[in-house]
This record gives sequence, structure tokens and C-alpha cells, in this order.
Amino acid sequence: MRFGERLARERWMPWAVHYFNYELLKRKMKAVMAAQEEQEREERKEDFAKALDTEIEKVIDFYRETSTAAKAAATRTQESAQRSMAETTAAGAQAPEEVLDHLDNSLRSLRPIALDIFHLLGYVSLNTAALRKILKKYAKNVEPTKPQPGYLTLQVEHPHEEGWKLLQGTFLKESIGRDLEAMGTHEALNQASDKVRDVYEHVRESREKFLAAHPGLASRAPAAATPAPKPLPADTTSARTLNRTLSSKSSFKYTPKWTPGLSETNADADLDLDDLLQQMKFALEMADRNARLIHSIPWEEAQAGIFEPAPDDEDALATPGGLLLNCINSGLYMANYNLVIPTITELCRKIGVPNAMVGIIIGCSDIATIPGTVGYSIWTNHNYKAPLLASAVACLVGNLAYCFSYDLGAVWLLFLARLVTGLGSARTVNRRYIAIFVAYKDRTWASALFVSLSAVGMALGPLLALPLSHFPTLRFAGLTFDHITMGGWLMNIAWLIFILFAYFGFEDPLKKRKEKEKDALREPLLANGAAALDGMEAGMQLPKVPPPAPSSSADSDYEGEVEEEGYWERLAHLWSSPLVATACCIFLCYILKVVQQAYIDGLPIFTQMAYGWSNSDVGVMLGVLGLAAPLVNFTVGRLSARLPDRHITLASIVVTMAGCFGLMGGPFPMPTFFVAGAFLYMGTIVLEALSMSLCSKVIDERMAKGLWNAGLLSTQAGTLGRLCGNLLLSLCAKITGAMTEVQIMSLAKLLYGVSGTSMILSIAYVLSIYNRLQG
Repeated sequence: MRFGERLARERWMPWAVHYFNYELLKRKMKAVMAAQEEQEREERKEDFAKALDTEIEKVIDFYRETSTAAKAAATRTQESAQRSMAETTAAGAQAPEEVLDHLDNSLRSLRPIALDIFHLLGYVSLNTAALRKILKKYAKNVEPTKPQPGYLTLQVEHPHEEGWKLLQGTFLKESIGRDLEAMGTHEALNQASDKVRDVYEHVRESREKFLAAHPGLASRAPAAATPAPKPLPADTTSARTLNRTLSSKSSFKYTPKWTPGLSETNADADLDLDDLLQQMKFALEMADRNARLIHSIPWEEAQAGIFEPAPDDEDALATPGGLLLNCINSGLYMANYNLVIPTITELCRKIGVPNAMVGIIIGCSDIATIPGTVGYSIWTNHNYKAPLLASAVACLVGNLAYCFSYDLGAVWLLFLARLVTGLGSARTVNRRYIAIFVAYKDRTWASALFVSLSAVGMALGPLLALPLSHFPTLRFAGLTFDHITMGGWLMNIAWLIFILFAYFGFEDPLKKRKEKEKDALREPLLANGAAALDGMEAGMQLPKVPPPAPSSSADSDYEGEVEEEGYWERLAHLWSSPLVATACCIFLCYILKVVQQAYIDGLPIFTQMAYGWSNSDVGVMLGVLGLAAPLVNFTVGRLSARLPDRHITLASIVVTMAGCFGLMGGPFPMPTFFVAGAFLYMGTIVLEALSMSLCSKVIDERMAKGLWNAGLLSTQAGTLGRLCGNLLLSLCAKITGAMTEVQIMSLAKLLYGVSGTSMILSIAYVLSIYNRLQG
């Protein structure tokens, strides 16, 4: 029997309009297959995708509503049954007939709930089977929609072929994925069925004991044979009646038994409640078997700035060691970058540099990172191992120059050290490795590992100031080893270990790909020809032939339409395109780094001048803030499933703005300074996570891959933002002086006033395109 016919026969008719419209999607799939022109084909594929999303949402919405109602009804019935059983034990509370009526009513009330649960379990089985089958047909006859990171992606498995998997991209929100998983596990129905069985067993036992104690009532008919009330919440007044028969323990089917025009009968009344509960048990098993073949994919890779589609399984050439080395590389660089922040003011005094130069010194790394990131991105087209080693060597050389500048008192060498360190940022290499070579099933935890180790590195760099604050001053071979320089030497040891592991343990995926291609070329020509023939017979798509060039008359017509559209119409069209929303997300990546970096770099100036804090105190505070980032990101990920990303984004900008204006009062009083600082820092952390998530949802497809993709642009925007934040601090410190308490207060007003104003402008920008941010 065709599945469409089976679906029509086995569905519960009162809910017929809420089932997956399998036939509609089959028609839309056939329309895609019948399309002749490429543009028409793409339009019909988009039409299929929209219809698929609509059907999934329809099924999930109805399941959520009815399962909640069934669970609530089971809870109410359980409470009512408990009261009835309590009355049976109350001596002389009621007449025996009334007590028995209460017990019978309790058993009778179980029937509609058990029927609802039974029908809902069939609903889960049929709809998950329908979804799986239509996606399998679509993949066989057309091609699966490519997974869209940031949107719900479905992973479909074969019920009989182990290892067979299919990935289908959608444009549904991630929260739908959680609802789909909830329907797959049908925990609400499991709980409701447990309550029904519990009530049934206890009430039936109480009824038997009560009848044994009152033999005169034994002639009463069993309550389970009483005609069943109407199922809830469905309206059965115009329903076709169904007679359910269990064909085997591994499957069940609904077999309609009705004749149009005849009066309705209630076949459910013929089912004993024991049989119904037994069928409900088997229905649970069948729902488990069908639902476990479909899974949704979460969104965590968006936080890592990964927007490219996942590779096919045969192209997923990443190894666990290679992934770990890439993530460690990112974490070590972030530790190296932030290492100097707690001690930078003391180092500046040692070599005779004013505090106003702090931002410029730190920002030198970002100046080198901007072109370096582009270079690494181009380099990864040919090699992955060499860029990793080059980044490690750059950081090693930068640390050596940093330590030498301390003993030589050379400002130029300190600037050079930071510039060379900036060339060690290979985060674009790390991201591309995950995006291009990590299998789709592993991308979630790989992205989470990348983000987590980066955050740990940000915290670890400043935290080193705490143990190093107790390090004694030593001199050897003309070099000084103390609490300022030991951080650089320790990082060099870490980089040397990394270089050894990367050199001997990292397998370049591009080299592995070339070896696979060579092996394929060595196959006999006849085998290649046979494989190609088999592929064509199996429906493999032939290379696409470009459409013929349009005629001159068509060209002129098209150009005329553009001219008639006019300048303002074209501008309005551009304003409504995804490019506008993508640009906004990239701008947020930039502006949050400006505010965040200015705050972080300014902490040593404010705390040491106002409170007399040591380097280790500053390092501990920065470390605590850095370690809080993963927890905040985790919370945002859970919150994002319940609220639109654009709402949380706007709220985070408001929180950051409040922190900026709270800091304008300067470092006094101390509690206000630190609470406002926490608002600013956590607000920017949330904004970073949400801007990346939003970017994955509104990104223009032209920016999802390639060299100048949104991941690279967001990285560059963040780097440029850090540079501008460093320069902003130096400029404000230069204007105010930043050497006395009065100047520190003036610095706070100017620095955080500018930061707060930038947040006001960001709010205006986001509100101007709020409807374009679809997350």
C-alpha cells in the first residue's frame, strides 16, 4: 500500500486537517522535477521548502496543544480518583451504591483520556513517518535542501539501514527544533499514560475490594464496559468512527470501519479498557521507533562565526587531534593577547611611557591582525598546517621582543613586539577548519569547544598575573625574569610545546584530500565509466548546462524595466535585502568590541590610580570576567530558544548603555564602578553571542561562503573594534592627562560618555531595521 493511502486510512478523522499533508508535498516535489528552466526550478524548490516548514509547524503546534491538554486531563483525573478512593475508606461516609458510582465514574473518566493518548501516539508515529518518507523521496528525486546554520536542520535516519543519514535544511527557528524533539520523546504522553495506568490499577483494585466487602453489589456491570464519552479535546460530533486493531507487537494500524450516510456508532465502546491500555502500550513503542529516526540540530556553531554549510561525510577530513590543536591555538592566542593588560601600566612607567600610550601599545596587535587574517584566509586555500605553525612562531617571536624591550627600555621594540604578536592570530584558520572539514554531527560540540577555549584563554592571560606577582626578580645572561616578563617566557614554553605537537601530529586535510583524489584517478577507466553509468541510472544529476544567452530584445526589455524602476525604487529594494541586516550584525560585532576593549584596557588605569590595586588584583578581576563569558553564552543560548534574538540583542545594547553611563561617575564610589562595569562587560558578551546568532539567521547567501564570507568579515570587524577601542582609550587619556585623580574622573566622563553615545546610536540603527532582523 502506498504511504499516502495508508496515511489517509489510519489518521484519526477529527484531527485530519492537522496531519502532515503528504500529498501536497508530493505534488510540490513533482513540480520541482517537472521544471525546465533553472530559475523556475529554484522557485519551485523554494515553494517546497516553505510548504515543508509550514507543515512541520502545523504538526508541532497541534501536538503541543493536545499533549498539554491530555497531560492536564490525566492529572485532574488522578486527583479526582484519589478523592474517590479516600471516600471508600471513610467509615459511613456514603451509601455503598454512591461509593461504587464514584469508583465507576473514575474508571469511566479514564477512557477519553486513554483514547486521546492513543490517538496522539498514532499522530506522532504517522507524522514522523510522513516527514521521513517525503524527505527521503525529495532527496532521491531532487536533492536535500542544504543545511542553513542558525536555522533548524533535520537529520533523518533509515529504519533498516544502519549508518544511512539524510540532512535536510529548513528556515525554521531553533525553538521549533526543541518542540520537535519534545514530540519525538513525547514525554508529556509518557507521563499522562503512566498516570492513567496508575489510576486504573488503583481504582480497579479498590473496586474489587469494595465489591468483595459488599456482595450484594456484585451484579453491577463492570465499569470498563460502559459506553465511552467523547474523546477530548477533539470534537467527534461529525467524526467517522474507527475500529483499531493491533496487527502485531511491532506495529499497529487504524482500520476505518464506517459507511457514508449511516448513523454514527461508537466502536470505542466495544473495546475493553484493558485492551485499550495494552494497545496504548504498543502505540508508545511504535511512536518511539518512528520518532527516533528524526533529530534536530542545535545552533551553537553560530557563536563561533561559522556560516558555511557542513561538508559531506566523505569530505569531513578533520581529526580529533587537528580539531583540538586548532581550538588550543585560538585559546593560546587570546591568552597571549590579554597577558600584558594587568602589567602594562607598570611596564610603561619602567620604560618611560605615559599612560596615554597604553591603548596604542595594546592596539598594535590589532593593526597587524587585520591584514594577517586576510593572508591566513588565502593561505588556507593551499595549506592548513603551515598557517598554524606560522601563527605560533609569530607569537613566540613577539613574546621574545616583549621581554627584550623591558631590559632595553626600547619603546620601538615594544611596539614591534605587539605588531608581531598580532600576526599570530589564526582564528580564521581555526574557524575554516571547523566549517569545512568537521562533520555535521560533530560541528556543535566542535564550535562549543572553540568558543569555550577562546574564552578560557581570555581569562587565563590576565589570571597569570596572580601567581607571577610572587615571583622573585632574577637576572640571567643580561635578561630580567620577574612578574612582568615571566608571563612572556611561560607563553613561549606553551607555544614551543604547541609547535612540536602541531608539526608532528597535525594532519593537513588538504593533503588528505589530494591523496584521495589521486587514489580515485588510479582506478581503471572502465570502472570509472561503469560507476558513472550506475550514477546516471540511479538519478545522479548531470553537470548543469548554462542557459542560453538572452536575445538582444530581451536584454533591452530588461534594461528598460530597470530604468523604469528608478533610483529610489532600487534603493528601497536594497534596503529590504538581507545585506542590510547582515551589515547591521557585523556593525554590532565592531561596536561592542570598541566599548568592551576600551573598558578592559582602562581597568588598570582606574583601579591602580584610585584604589592602589596591584597587577595581580587587576588580573584576577579580568580573569573572573573572562570565565563568566561561557556561562553567560550558555544562558543566552537557552534564552534564545524562547525569545527572538532581536529582542535580546536590543536589551543587551540597553544594558551596555546603562553600564557606560554608570561608569561616567568615575571609580568612586567603588560599588557603583564595579556594578556598572559588570553591566557593560556582560552586556557586550551577550551582544556578541546574539549578533553572531542573528547574522547566521539573516545572512545573505552570497556572504555565507567564499573568501570574503561573513565569518571573516565579523572577525575583521571585531579586530577593528578592538583597535578602535584601544585608540579611543589612548585619545581620551591624551586629552585628559590620566595622571591625577581629577584627570581620572575627567577620563571616565569622556571615555564612557563616548561609549554610551555609541550605544544610543546602535539602538537607533537596530530600531531602523528592526523588522529586517528576523531572529
